[in-house]
Amino acid sequence: MKRRDYQPIYENTFQRHHRRRWWALCALIVVLLVGGFGWFQWQAHQKQQLANYPVRGVIVNQDSGYLDFQQLAKHHQFVYLQATSGATYTDDDFSDNYSRSQGADIKVGVMHTFSFTTTAQHQFEHIVETVGTDSGSLPLAISVSYYGNYNSGNTTMATQGQKLKRLVALLQQHYQQGIVVLANRQVLNQFVKPVLPQQDYWIAGGHLVGHAAQIRFIEYDANASITQDGQDHAVAVSVFNGTRQAWTKYSE
Repeated sequence: MKRRDYQPIYENTFQRHHRRRWWALCALIVVLLVGGFGWFQWQAHQKQQLANYPVRGVIVNQDSGYLDFQQLAKHHQFVYLQATSGATYTDDDFSDNYSRSQGADIKVGVMHTFSFTTTAQHQFEHIVETVGTDSGSLPLAISVSYYGNYNSGNTTMATQGQKLKRLVALLQQHYQQGIVVLANRQVLNQFVKPVLPQQDYWIAGGHLVGHAAQIRFIEYDANASITQDGQDHAVAVSVFNGTRQAWTKYSE
């Protein structure tokens, strides 16, 4: 009888477990290699698409930390500063960011986040109180997104749409600046366009190609970061949907 017939059961079990772990490790390596290759392909594809959009920018807020706007201007043509949300919230760094951005060769815009739970008048008053005359040289941006019970299934959304329309009118009248509405495709189509069909739009989470001229900006990564002096700063990155010549006219 061959020696292998006398091997203990636990040794056979150990060998089977060892083989399973080995195959699991091999499978994991394959997944990582395929995933890594796919990621590099995606990065190369995105870089190729970005080449078609020479005007680029970021959205910053208090979570972005202390940014050097002179450095930012070396690679970006515009920056939007989060200022307010609803009728009470103010970004802690808005005033400081705005002051420091004025010395940099970069176009500056101001952003407000729309609230479904407060009136257009109260939001307007809060924006004016916070922003004052520091409204930037770009169109004011209003960010809109569904949250809580405020979504496409809510029967009161038509009324909410009129609230957004009223806020846009109040801001245009007061600041005599354009308005651009930032939202993802679903919110744009279901909520924004029915009440503001002629508005300029800024699409969130959008692909970099295939957008009509009414889409002025494309946010392609809301969770990006930029590095300055060895520190990472959280930002959302966007491009202007047009040429440098169109940008010059748009940002006058």
